[in-house]
Amino acid sequence: MYSVLPKSYWRSWRPSSTMDFERSAIVSGLLECFIALCLPILGYWHFLIVRTHQLRAASDTNEGTQLYMMAVLTLEYVFHPLSLIALCLAGEGALRSWAAFFTDDIVPSIPLRLAVFLRDRRQAKRREESFGPDLIDLVERYPDEENCLRICSTRPKEGWRPSISVAVQGEFYEVSRVQNGPGPRPFVYMLRKLPMNAIIRGAYRYDPPEGA
Repeated sequence: MYSVLPKSYWRSWRPSSTMDFERSAIVSGLLECFIALCLPILGYWHFLIVRTHQLRAASDTNEGTQLYMMAVLTLEYVFHPLSLIALCLAGEGALRSWAAFFTDDIVPSIPLRLAVFLRDRRQAKRREESFGPDLIDLVERYPDEENCLRICSTRPKEGWRPSISVAVQGEFYEVSRVQNGPGPRPFVYMLRKLPMNAIIRGAYRYDPPEGA
């Protein structure tokens, strides 16, 4: 089951090895390819039965015309949206099995990846809307204190956490504390000057607003 899911869902997998993922990807890929190929083949005969009146009209014509009508109907069926989807799924299953067998790479199912991508986009949009209007950061400087820089933002800054280094106007600081505050800028980051011999971790760059 996990082999068809994006890697972000693998966190609930307890064992440290993903060897079972490779076997599952091979088996599930072959099954996906087989089922996706069987469905259009079975559907093709039903399609011909539905179109028998067209074939009956061509029954009195020569063999070349009959073959032409058969080719036209076959092309029509192949390029039907459902047939194209089935062929794409068959190709995906073959690719997943090939990748797991030859390269030990687990390729998740594309429809599931698309569904997860759309869900994440909706969640990110709702989260962004929950922050309210995007205001410029409020930057306060305290030169005589240990935490000499205080940055208040309307949105969380990706990657900023305690002990991460931040470059501000050519000087390196370290995030000492992250806290929530009141008002329209609830995300508060306390920064202190990074000593000369300290290890730089992360090295995010921050450009304060003009006048800060």
